[in-house]
Order: sequence, then structure tokens, then C-alpha cells
Amino acid sequence: MSATTAKLAALRAATVLKGGGLLAHHTATLPGVAANPRSTQAINRLCRFKQRPGPFLLLADSQKTALQQIRFFSPHLRKLIRSSWPGAVTIIVPAKPGLSKQCYNKSRMAIRVDASAQTRRLARACGGLLLSSSLNRKGGKPLEVSRKTCMRMHRFLNSRLPGLPGSGNASSILRVWRNDSTTIRS
Repeated sequence: MSATTAKLAALRAATVLKGGGLLAHHTATLPGVAANPRSTQAINRLCRFKQRPGPFLLLADSQKTALQQIRFFSPHLRKLIRSSWPGAVTIIVPAKPGLSKQCYNKSRMAIRVDASAQTRRLARACGGLLLSSSLNRKGGKPLEVSRKTCMRMHRFLNSRLPGLPGSGNASSILRVWRNDSTTIRS
């Protein structure tokens, strides 16, 4: 896929998300389902699809956008961000308020700048952030980002953004508080 074609595909996918729809897409890790974090309709659809109320991951288009969501910075957190993003590391941080409650767990959020250029391009086309989760239903295995999946899940998924599959492994998750981090999942 050429760079121009990839940009056009991301813009079309962003139109679906801005309209309150859900999108199946690839990340650098597992297939994902994305929603606009500023759309109540999209968030409700994501909760119904995932069969849980959240919280969900925020995917940012850049370190700059991600940093705008973080409430407190420590030297440890800054170093961790520089060494981990873009990449397959999700960081749970104290968060600034302002987004939907499905983005937070006790005033913290899980955020990542994904290693996939396509995912970052999609987030950029949607205003910098995507609300995301793995493309599976409660207790199920991740689904493929395919036409067949979209047809089978048509009640939830409005579209898909084809691309290169990720690693097939979940991201590492680190919880950061002050100058300390705890590995939740490696």
C-alpha cells in the first residue's frame, strides 16, 4: 500500500469513527476495535461490543498528544516514555480529566503510542486519540480484521482498516506512580 493510499484509507476510517462508528483495525500488537473517545454513541457501542463498561486503552498519535493527557510527570516517567514509545508498551498514568469516564480507572488511564504507523495515522486523523481495545468479545479470542468479521459483527462494527497484522502478542503494561513503575503484564 503506497503512502498516499494509506493516508486516504486512514481518512476514510476516521470518517467512520467521527460519525460514532466502530472500526476493526491492526495495531502493532493485537487486532483492535477503535472508537472516538469524544463520541458518546461510539463509546456506548464499544461497551456493548466488549460486553463491559471499560476502562479502555487510549492510543495516541504521538508522544506530544499522549503527554497532554498525563497529570503528573516524574523523571522516571519521562525516561520510560522516551524509551518505550512508539512501541508495544501501555503505560497506566495519573490522567488529566476531560474525556469520557470509560477512559479512566480511579483518575488513571492506560495510554500508548503504538508502533504501527497506520494506527498513529488513524489517531491523528481522529484528532490525536483513539479509544481502543482488543478485537474480541468477553472471554473470546481476538478476531481477525477481515471482511468476514465485519459481516459477522455488523451490529457493532461499521468498517475495517486493512493493514499489516501486528505481533499477535498483547502489549506490556506498566503502572507508573511518582518515581516507581510496576509491571502489570510483560
